[in-house]
Amino acid sequence: MARDLSDAPWKMNFSVTVPGSLTAMPIPRRRLPSTTREIPWTQLRRHATLVFLMLRAGWTALSEDERAEARRLVTKSRGRPGNLSRTEARRLGALAGHAARAAAGSRRLRP
Repeated sequence: MARDLSDAPWKMNFSVTVPGSLTAMPIPRRRLPSTTREIPWTQLRRHATLVFLMLRAGWTALSEDERAEARRLVTKSRGRPGNLSRTEARRLGALAGHAARAAAGSRRLRP
């Protein structure tokens, strides 16, 4: 059964042609802030702090050997899981799952 992705947030509207161009240009669905004053800096900082605390909790939950192994596997993959063998990819997934469980437990520690 196929899913309808016509209203997916990453889809762009190509039906509008920008004056002076030869091709249709994508129009973003939402407007970006035109000045830095429009950015809710307090909210951004609060969310960034929360993400940092969760990542730190996950990373510190791993043992020193697990951190070294995760670092080695991520470096080897160069951001592409296909660069790892099936065993290595599963091991990296297990390490990420271990860190994610610890990070999820840290959500109670909001700043």
